[in-house]
Amino acid sequence: MINEFMFAMKTDIRFGRGLSASAGQIALEYGAKKVMLVADKGIRATGLPGRVEESLKAAGLEVINYDRIVPNPRLTDCEEGARQATAAKVNLLVAVGGGSSIDTAKAIAGMLGHGTTDFEVIRYPQPYEHDPYPLIVIPTTAGTGSEVTTCGVITDEKTQEKVYCYHPKCAPTVALCDPEVLMGLPAPIAASTALDALTHAIEGFVNKITSPVTESFGLHAIGFLAKNMRKYYYDRDIDACEAIMVGSLLGGLSFGYSDTGTVHSLAETIGGLYDTPHGVANAIFLADVCEYSLPANLPKYVAVAKALGAAVDGLSEREAAQAGVEEIRKLVADLNIPKFSTLDRIAEENLPFIAERCMRHVSNVDNPRVFTQDDFLHLLKKAYTA
Repeated sequence: MINEFMFAMKTDIRFGRGLSASAGQIALEYGAKKVMLVADKGIRATGLPGRVEESLKAAGLEVINYDRIVPNPRLTDCEEGARQATAAKVNLLVAVGGGSSIDTAKAIAGMLGHGTTDFEVIRYPQPYEHDPYPLIVIPTTAGTGSEVTTCGVITDEKTQEKVYCYHPKCAPTVALCDPEVLMGLPAPIAASTALDALTHAIEGFVNKITSPVTESFGLHAIGFLAKNMRKYYYDRDIDACEAIMVGSLLGGLSFGYSDTGTVHSLAETIGGLYDTPHGVANAIFLADVCEYSLPANLPKYVAVAKALGAAVDGLSEREAAQAGVEEIRKLVADLNIPKFSTLDRIAEENLPFIAERCMRHVSNVDNPRVFTQDDFLHLLKKAYTA
């Protein structure tokens, strides 16, 4: 059975080497007069946001900068950005960075479009009553897929939970995908974000509410990523950067227009509680969640295994699907992802509480096999003792 679906994209996607230098002219295409440039302090140290700012100013645009951004963006920082943008009478935003910068900018753009500085107005499940302000994004990590997704993931500091701004209108206006910006990305960040992209591609392909369109994006993304990830990590060149950026983009389209699954139930819960890097958390749990989920849809997991490049000739369907799980384990090990037990502030006695929190996550129900609280606790303990 094929799920009923519709597919309508908002985002203007542009891909090419050196494309980030055209930010100013593209901003003019979308009516920019005064721009807020959203980028965290770390990415500003690379000089890329400065070059983007030069492009904007060369196009005759006034620019104000916003850098109150952390790896798991905070609700209060998004609201502060909206206050500053409102006071400055900004009419377009440009975000340069990874998912944190882009999601922060999505939240700011959404609030501005609704004439508010209160995130609760656009907080899911609140619908978007108005269009956000135009948003141009330049992804620099090739992992989150946030440049094309219809949601922003924000941490509510009061509850330590991930919350969302979510609506088709939430997607960026323009995604400028420039693979050259990946050449200087530190190896640990390259590894975790690329595995984040792989998680998006796999979960976008196997989840219960996917469609033929999002399945196609996801399966193609798995191949792009798996074939190039070790090259990207150990011996990077521009061709590997192109492949990883396209894989991340396709993975974003796959899950962004369907859903993720139980890997994200774990990763986003842990990220909200302990500020764990999202890609690291996804990488830690991806193989185990896939292994537990295999019986719910063996044909899809066999397709995943083949896309990963696993040797499946002569194997039974179950053996072939398991070969894909083992391929994920090898990839995670080869990219030197840290062990769960080494992450900051996570103690073994916290695991039952984490398992209970995971049950609240919205994406668990769309995983091929829905996890119980005991299932979550079992996987958490397995990962902690690995």
